[in-house]
Amino acid sequence: MAGEFRQFKLTNRDEIIAEVVDHGDDDTPDIILRKVMKIIVVDDFEENVRYYTFKPWLSFQDDIEELSSLNSVHVVGEATPSKTVMTHYVKSLNEVDRYNKLKRAGMDMNEIADIIKDMTEKEMEDFLENKFGAANDDVVDSSDPKIIQFRPKNDKGTMH
Repeated sequence: MAGEFRQFKLTNRDEIIAEVVDHGDDDTPDIILRKVMKIIVVDDFEENVRYYTFKPWLSFQDDIEELSSLNSVHVVGEATPSKTVMTHYVKSLNEVDRYNKLKRAGMDMNEIADIIKDMTEKEMEDFLENKFGAANDDVVDSSDPKIIQFRPKNDKGTMH
């Protein structure tokens, strides 16, 4: 993953990890971020275990590539995330991305949950390829009058 990734501790005690796009300056104290994930901590006192997970920082911001701003006044601490944390962070970003691809394809939440609950990353890529024509979004220059995207119901994205 390209970019500078930082872990922030905020005044409200939240912790987030994000790719820093712009760190701001004295005139604009906002830090511009993308791929922002909040670290969720759950303690199981009976088992004496602490669990960590990630979720998108802002509710209903489905596209993790969208830019977010963080007012630097609300940052208590900042650090470079450890390799272990980054491994889990990247896996969480991939999960969010896979979920969003299914959602954009028109599937509802229950269908998505049933399909992805036991899939490996490779199985998910194969599923997306078979179901929707490509694991990655097709990019077609719609300004070119010679290319028309044609997708009959069972077609995998034939270009004419």
